[in-house]
Amino acid sequence: MLLTQDQEMIRDAVRDFAHEQLWPHAARWDKEHHFPRDVHQGLAALGAYGICVPEQYGGAQLDYLTLALVLEEIAAGDGGTSTAISVTNCPVNAILMRYGNEAQKQRWLVPLAQGQMLGAFCLTEPHVGSDASALRTTATRDADGYVIQGVKQFITSGKNGHVAIVIAVTDKTAGKKRHERLHRAHRHPGLPGGPSGRQAGPAQQRHRADQLRPMPCAG
Repeated sequence: MLLTQDQEMIRDAVRDFAHEQLWPHAARWDKEHHFPRDVHQGLAALGAYGICVPEQYGGAQLDYLTLALVLEEIAAGDGGTSTAISVTNCPVNAILMRYGNEAQKQRWLVPLAQGQMLGAFCLTEPHVGSDASALRTTATRDADGYVIQGVKQFITSGKNGHVAIVIAVTDKTAGKKRHERLHRAHRHPGLPGGPSGRQAGPAQQRHRADQLRPMPCAG
């Protein structure tokens, strides 16, 4: 499949950035558990934080093929940085775009797309790994919204993230085929985790979170 001229230009720009700013330092960052904030700001300036986000929310409004090209070039320079950028774009941005209301999009999606916030993703649990059908973290509704209780580990961008998508069970009796996972956007100055912040955890949390719509998860 041939790329468009715009896709080639974007790919080449990110490739040059990765060659100059990422791969010469990637090994040291891993050894020192360093999170390269300045490099992330450079990628944000290139539009890498909101590739598929509509322009009205501060994004580049490009397609997912372009996103794949960008992530591939970033990963060639540093896999950890690519993972953090990937999680911010999808699932965090993608879930907010699909399920967030307008107020939530303005509060979180806009700064995420502009690189003012970093997204985190909380799926994995110590007893089941990434098996979404066996998760034990719960989201229980009360008068003010939902209370999330559970244990997560290997939280991508857990130490440095500002908005977390947490996968949780809302109905324990529903069974595998009709299980619901409640995707939550939660403003946080950094979730507890390991020293690097790239893959953090384990973390045991009891949080109150603003509501996104529950999304069915086919078993």
